[in-house]
Amino acid sequence: MSGGAPKEGAGSSAALSEAGKRRTPLGEFDFGNKGVRFEPGDVKPEFWLTSKHQALADFMPVVACWCVSAEFREVVEAFEPGLHQFFPIMIRRPNGKPIERLDGRQVAPGQYFIMNPLVRIHLLLPEECIGKQGQRRKTLKEVVKYVDDLCLSRAVIAGRHLWVDASFTMGEFFVSDALLAALRDKGLKGFLVQKLREA
Repeated sequence: MSGGAPKEGAGSSAALSEAGKRRTPLGEFDFGNKGVRFEPGDVKPEFWLTSKHQALADFMPVVACWCVSAEFREVVEAFEPGLHQFFPIMIRRPNGKPIERLDGRQVAPGQYFIMNPLVRIHLLLPEECIGKQGQRRKTLKEVVKYVDDLCLSRAVIAGRHLWVDASFTMGEFFVSDALLAALRDKGLKGFLVQKLREA
């Protein structure tokens, strides 16, 4: 989604405006990963679809950020009203041709948002994480996050529905079983999930 040389505008390769990049020391690296609040003018309002996707899902990447449909946002808001940030955007093709959604509707204003989760916690239990050879980890430094059988702290995530973990820096976020079930009940598409153990 979106690419090209311009620093600003729909064809740029960044989600944040120049003001947004200056909001925190790491700018775009903090957006969506650090639980940092941004201002409405910090996120660009328009993006170009330059990939070959014929239709848009309810959840997808947009220049290293997560874009969600209005329906996805509504489900999150029902569980955690006003807790996270959703910046409205418009997605267009550079050639002006219309874009469809997977449900057949044409993309229109108010249908998509860039999501910025604002809950950031430490949830991994290193002593319960298990390596590929069956070895139990002792410290967080030993945990291989994208390889190990990970285990989350049930006490830390209790009552939460959407969050980022301070140990993950590649844009991953976590959802509760209840929120995931609600998203699936709505028939929303575009996201892959990995079930993790809790203790």
